[in-house]
Amino acid sequence: MSKTHISDPSDRQKLIDQALGERIPREEITARINNDPASKELFELFSGEDQEKIIAFLAGEQTLQILYDKFFKKILDPEEHRGRVEALLSSILGEKVEITEVLPKEGIAITEGGSQVIMDIILRLSDGSTTAVEMQRLVYLFSGERTSCYLSDMIMRQYGKVRDEKGRSFSYKDMKTVNLIVIMEKSSPEFKEVAPEYIHKRTVSYDSGAKVKSLENVIYISLDTFREKHENKIETELDSWLTFFTAERPDEVLRLLRSRPGFLPMYQEITEFRRKPEEVIGMFSEALRIMDRNTTKYMIDELHDQLNAARQENNELSQVLSDKSRTIDDQNRIIDDKNQTIDDQNRIIDDKDKVISELQQNNAELNKIIAELMDPDKVVG
Repeated sequence: MSKTHISDPSDRQKLIDQALGERIPREEITARINNDPASKELFELFSGEDQEKIIAFLAGEQTLQILYDKFFKKILDPEEHRGRVEALLSSILGEKVEITEVLPKEGIAITEGGSQVIMDIILRLSDGSTTAVEMQRLVYLFSGERTSCYLSDMIMRQYGKVRDEKGRSFSYKDMKTVNLIVIMEKSSPEFKEVAPEYIHKRTVSYDSGAKVKSLENVIYISLDTFREKHENKIETELDSWLTFFTAERPDEVLRLLRSRPGFLPMYQEITEFRRKPEEVIGMFSEALRIMDRNTTKYMIDELHDQLNAARQENNELSQVLSDKSRTIDDQNRIIDDKNQTIDDQNRIIDDKDKVISELQQNNAELNKIIAELMDPDKVVG
């Protein structure tokens, strides 16, 4: 994206109007919604916060995050906007890339009763590598496990394709790198723990230092952490893309466009959705439906994980208590043995005291007899 600054950066409102469209009174927006029974029914199901977001967008007061499915498909369709996607991938991978083929997505997305992916792009680059980009709007447990399953599927698809093409001449050196880029709107706990880091690149190494090539490259990007860390900074091309993904307020959009005016056409394409309130409401409804379903799934997974952790902790505590109980029993036995020894010693002391008392009594009687014998008045002449 060009870094050329807007010719008249002081004309704030003009640039915002170019990006978000001219303002429409809220009363008119409300009337449009109320005049469409289906849209009105859906709209009334939304929370007050979500209703406010929709009205503010339709009125031109702010934009909506690019993370919504239809926005992404329109703005970053690799068939229609190959240059945009190449610019995004180049900023993430840190080197200029060229797309040679857009691959089908069937059989790749990991789902559990519904889609967890808002945007899913799978491409082949000029170096032969396969690159996939996922946008995740919700927190999911087991990020590493999900990623491993995803990569395994992609690698095996490549393996089957290359083997079919090469036949007997196939060699594992024909296999190319697989890149997976996961852009998360909300980070899972393991990524929050390392904040303020927001780029997470997996590296494979061996403790021996052996240089063994791996086909898998994984990059996680935490948008929530980026937003907290880069509130007012756009220094790199990657900063500009991540700002584009997260910006909603006019001042955020203005800051991006003053630094990177090449994003203006994308905002204008998003603004086209304002012409059809029913489409925006339907998009919002579908997104919330998926979020509700996946949030429930996440909560069940989290509670199940917490329950297992509590059970493990309880088992460990029970073992500790059992060990302490055995220790106390052993100590009580030792104390009982010592008390018995003390009782025996006391009995011996009592016996000795009794003997001493008897000896003292006998000694007194003996002294009395001796005294009588030595009394001259009592000696017989």
